[in-house]
Amino acid sequence: MRIKTLAIALAAICAAMAVAITTTAGARTSRASARSSSSILGKPDAAKGKPVVFGADNMNVPSGGPAFPESSEAATAMVDYINAYKGGLDGRPIKIDWCATDGTPSGSSSCAKQLIADHPVAILGASDLATADTIPAYAKAHLAYLGGMDFTPVEATASNSVIFNDTAQLGNVLGGEYAAQHLGGKKVAVIAFGNTQGEFSANTYWKPGVEKFGGSYSLFPVPVTSATVTSTVEEAVTSGAQVIGLEDPGQCLALLQALKEAGWTGKTISIDTCSAPVTVQAAGAAANGMYWFQPFQLSSVGNAQTKLAAAVLAKYAPKNIPIDSPALTELSTVMDIWSAFHTTAPSKLTETYILKTLRSGSNHPNFLAQAYTCNGKAIPAFKAVCNAGYYEYHIVNGKAVRIGTTATSEGAGLIK
Repeated sequence: MRIKTLAIALAAICAAMAVAITTTAGARTSRASARSSSSILGKPDAAKGKPVVFGADNMNVPSGGPAFPESSEAATAMVDYINAYKGGLDGRPIKIDWCATDGTPSGSSSCAKQLIADHPVAILGASDLATADTIPAYAKAHLAYLGGMDFTPVEATASNSVIFNDTAQLGNVLGGEYAAQHLGGKKVAVIAFGNTQGEFSANTYWKPGVEKFGGSYSLFPVPVTSATVTSTVEEAVTSGAQVIGLEDPGQCLALLQALKEAGWTGKTISIDTCSAPVTVQAAGAAANGMYWFQPFQLSSVGNAQTKLAAAVLAKYAPKNIPIDSPALTELSTVMDIWSAFHTTAPSKLTETYILKTLRSGSNHPNFLAQAYTCNGKAIPAFKAVCNAGYYEYHIVNGKAVRIGTTATSEGAGLIK
């Protein structure tokens, strides 16, 4: 009995020691991670004084289509970092005056009126499908429109616009080209959100990319009123296609799961919003092998900028933020603005000065992406776009792996 009691006591002591060791190791790991993150962020240099205000409208509210709260979350995170560690703009903190829109003309126009009335120094581009209704208003108010997602040709061609990175148009062309040229897509089916913008993007950009290399293209729109994507996916799977393209940013997970359930064994290539780690993790095996193009270097590349981006998001952004093109675009946009104007007195930040500065010179620093040059040549049809270089990725065992090391802008001439 004493031996048994002693054994139990020893077991309890060993268990307690194991817990203590594990806890201590965990604490050491946590402290090491915190030190590493702090080292990456650099030495604090807090901005002080009256804020320099930028306006921004973003699709945070769904209205029968996608919403991109990660755009505002990532931009806010980068601003918080710059204000705490980089001294803001000329020593003063940056402030973003946000207006949440549902991406409808009326909602976005209302946002534009509100932002203009607040007298920002410029408009920070974010994610909005109704820029055709807002950018002319910003131009009339003599406000430059800087960066963000170029979902439509409007922001990519406006005279008051500077788009640091094309994040939508050429990526679709490249998807179509790659499907036909490298993935064996003699027949390519593209599943798109069935509204005007979704079908326009598929027909205008995917189609010429596919046809350039002799493939045939078919569009399968998901009806706006449909509660599921199942029937549309089944139509695409049984169409005889060898490759299926995804052009529906609001339903990435549902599409990937439906493809797996339909028994799809061909190749899948998507817009890069479907590559967000939270989506890939949720999709599991359904995401394996998926290809996409995007202009940004991901954390898997492991360079100084991707490590900084990860540290900024870890410290300032919501825990489960989707790290996709809308989020990465805002990290890049805010940092690019800071790089160009961090020593500029805020009183100089007029539309004329901002546009002239960004359009002068060449090969400017471009956070997470290729250097940008705003000479109207990156995509000849879209004069406001300053970089059209895209990197190619695919999912291998649940992880994003870059294919090659250089960015491509092949097919820019197909955009009319």
